[in-house]
Order: sequence, then C-alpha cells, then structure tokens
Amino acid sequence: MRDRDELEQLLAAADAARLTRRQLVGRAGLGVGLLSVPGLLSACGDDKKDSAAVKRGGTVTVGAEADAYVLKGAEANVGQYPLNANIFEGLVRMNPSYGIVPVLATSWKLRDDTWRFTLRRGVKMHNGQTFDAKSVKHSFDLIAEQGGGTPGFTKKGTKIVDPYTVDVTPKFPNLRLIEQIVHPIYSIAAAGTDPVTKPTGTGPFSFGSYDREQQLVVNRFPGYWGTPAILERITFKFLPDNNARRLALESGDVALILGVANETAANLKGKGFSVYVSPAGAYEAIYQNIGGTKGHTILQDSDVRHAIEYAIDRDALIAGVFNGQAVAEQTMVPSRVLGDHASKIKGYTLDAAKAMALLDGAGWKAGDGGIRRKGDKPLELQLISGFPDSDVHNGVPEFVQDQLKRVGIDVKIVKTNDSAGYTARTKSQEGDLWLERGNQNDANASFLPALLFSEKGLFGPNDYQTMFAPGGDFEKTIADALASPAGDRVYSLVADAMHELIDEEAIVVPLAGISQIAASTDKVTGFVPQPSALQVRYDRLALKA
Repeated sequence: MRDRDELEQLLAAADAARLTRRQLVGRAGLGVGLLSVPGLLSACGDDKKDSAAVKRGGTVTVGAEADAYVLKGAEANVGQYPLNANIFEGLVRMNPSYGIVPVLATSWKLRDDTWRFTLRRGVKMHNGQTFDAKSVKHSFDLIAEQGGGTPGFTKKGTKIVDPYTVDVTPKFPNLRLIEQIVHPIYSIAAAGTDPVTKPTGTGPFSFGSYDREQQLVVNRFPGYWGTPAILERITFKFLPDNNARRLALESGDVALILGVANETAANLKGKGFSVYVSPAGAYEAIYQNIGGTKGHTILQDSDVRHAIEYAIDRDALIAGVFNGQAVAEQTMVPSRVLGDHASKIKGYTLDAAKAMALLDGAGWKAGDGGIRRKGDKPLELQLISGFPDSDVHNGVPEFVQDQLKRVGIDVKIVKTNDSAGYTARTKSQEGDLWLERGNQNDANASFLPALLFSEKGLFGPNDYQTMFAPGGDFEKTIADALASPAGDRVYSLVADAMHELIDEEAIVVPLAGISQIAASTDKVTGFVPQPSALQVRYDRLALKA
C-alpha cells in the first residue's frame, strides 16, 4: 500500500473536488493513479483501530468453516482459498466498495492488450526470497499451466521487462483483468516451495502448520513490508457445522467464528457476543431452467417464469428465514456496485393475483388439492438445493415451496450434500429451479453474469449454458461490458444485462442480498467484516489489553 500521507493527500483532493466513486473511476481511465483512489478510503478504514486499548502479541483461535483446500496438483492452495489466511498477497486487492487497492504492484497501465505492472520494491518473501518480476512470472505461469484462469494467463504472455516491471498479455483482450486478479487464487507464491507443506508468500502472516480438516496455524511475519500484524499467532480450527462453531464460541474454545448462520446471529448478540455484519456481497437466487432438457420443459414458458417471480414474498423471507440479516436486493451483483444504473432492474414484489393470472393465461388451471394442471399434467417442478451446499440455504427451499404452492405450483425439493453433488446434478441437467448462493468475489461486475449465463461460454464451457443462457440481447450486452474500459459504461451495460435476465426473461429469481456474518467474544477487537469473505484481513485483529 502507498505511504499513508500520500493516500490522505489523494483522498483530500478527491473530497475537495466533490468527486463520486464513479467519476473517479471514469476519470482514471486505464492508468493506475486515480483508478485505485475510490477504494483507498475504505482500504485505510480497514486499518482503523477499536477505541479499546490492545496488546501486542497473543494468540487467537478462529472457528472457520469446512476445510476445502486443494492438496494435489497444480491447483494446491493451502492458505489461499476458500479461507484466505493472509499468508499470500496479490498485485492488488479489493476493498469493501469493490475498488482496487495497490498491494505488490504500485501502479499499472493497459497498453493495447498488454497490462504493465510496476512492482513494489523492498518486499521479502517469508523464506527470504526477494519479491520481483520473477516472482510474478513464476506465479502466473503456474496458473497458465492450469488453463490460465479467468484472466487468461499464458506462459508466453507474462514477460519480465526489468526486475520490477512485468508485462502481462492475456490470451484474449481482457479489459477486466485488473478487477479479476484481486481474487486470492491469483496471489504471488515463492518459487521452489511446496504449496501444501510450506506455502510461502509475502503476507503479514507466515505458515506455521496444517492438519487436514483440523486446523491451520499462521504466525506473525516480522519482516512484513507493511505494518506488521498485531497478533503473534492465529489458529484456524475447521468446524464445518454451524452449531459446532457457535458452541465453540460460547464455551470459549474459540474467540472468533466465521460464517455465522442468520438464525444464530441474533441469539449470540443477545448473549453479549460481538456480531459483525458486512454489507451485502453475496446473493440468494433461483435460476429457472429454460433449456428443456431431460423433460424439464415447463419453464420454457415465460409466463410461468414470471408467475414464479411474483409469487414470492421476499420481505417475509428476509424477516423470517434470514432473521432480518439480509436485504431485498433485486440484482445479482450488489446493487451499490452499479450505482444509479441499478434502477434499470425493476425486480418483483409479491403479487399473488398477478402470478395466478399469468398461470391461468398459460393454460394451467386450478385442480384438485390446489395444484394446477394442464390436461393430465400437474404443475410440478423440481427445486435443486443447492450451491455451494444445501446447508447454507437452511429454510429457503421450504419457504419457496410454500409460497409457490399458494398459487398452485407443486415443488419437489432435492437437496445436494456439497458442491460436488450439486455439480453432478448440473451435469445431469435434471431439475427446474436451481437454488444458489453466489458471491461477488472480485471487482468485475460483469463476471458472474458472463460466467453463468453466456451461451458462448465467455469464461469456458459449463453446464449452465444449456439450462439458463438466454442469448439475444443479453449475449451482446454482456460481451460489450467485458470489452469496455473500466468506468461508468461497464456498470450501465451490466445493469442492462441483468434487466434482461431478471425483468425480461425471468431466468434469475433474486431472493435476497446476503451479508457475511462473524462473531467474537468481548476479548477480541479489530475484526472488519468484508462483503467478500476472501478479502478479510487479520493483521489488525487483536486482544484487548
């Protein structure tokens, strides 16, 4: 990160000019300077200390969710993803406002199809290696061996200009690359180190030990290039079960827990624990299968899809199932990312009469037991719950089932145990309604719509294309968004694309914007929740004096 005085000067200038976040991005174009300014205020805010005095050193045990690290092959990623233990850092990172913050790169510029990064000097890896352009090439070449990731890295495309300058030319023109490499899987790792037994990066914590499905221990790295971490050590205990994490916190076995369930948050707050709720960064949504494969043809009728949108009381869902710990977002990416353009997406409120009129018009007439029929065929749909696993959707499938039954739609719920089970189901194409919780984990507002709903597979083929891709105006719009320079036009195009998916085609049924929730004992301070859990920093975490 740049020197604090320099940041404050930049921010003061921005404030004096009364510039909005979008104006700053638009004014910056593709050079770095001001491109990262919209995020700097929040980034510095990450480092704000609690008013309570803290002590230097000490150990905190954190109750983490399931251990999902990859341990074999080129994709091995202990400490990186999905639990970012702050062992590694990337060239840039993302702040809570989805702005780009410089980390190991101090500036960057796009020249034609090539991104040129100027690297931070004086940075040491945990094993004493000097961080330089060779480090970047080593790390990006490893990703290239895996296919290049969404940025499109290739071995020939990453070139060393000088020890602290590197050029990156992706395999396709990618104006969104800088927004994508905030993801921790694009972090910089030391050459010649084992990513499982000795993961080595530049972060504020270095690797201590790792026991599969038990715990990961990290230690403060005294040679960190920035402000050293406050704690001496953090132990992340893997506790996949929500109740197990809660009980561990209540018993004092852990001091902080991640991934707090909505129904647990209010209970913990009532018992005197600190509860941290991020701005919405994830979303709960249903995707409607328009592909018609394996006999699932009912939702090819646009009127039925729109009826389902109108049949769901989102306010009741948020107040009941989510215990108020969610917001009524009508978008996929957080609406605040789109700014004023979010108003292009109208979304839906409960209108059971309109839902029933649409079903009547589509030929589905009221039948015995309240379930509609068309001839001898009942209006019956399969709801697959859901990505990343069925546990995170606790209560949502049953709520949707009840809501749709009220307008005459019979829903059969199929729960998958984990992401592997859900992926197997998408490959089979068997299902009508697909319940997912997605996350905006990078700063590219167009990424998720393009990944999931492009019929051309803009980020590679997947099983979603057959079931959900609308083609037509959406395809053209989302491609334009990916090909446009960073700025206001991108947000406008993404809003247009989501208008097609949600309002016009009714393929996506937005249910709620979801926050990341954590909780701690009163002995802990300095935790800052992030809308993307992958961006959580632990270097300011501390014990109260």
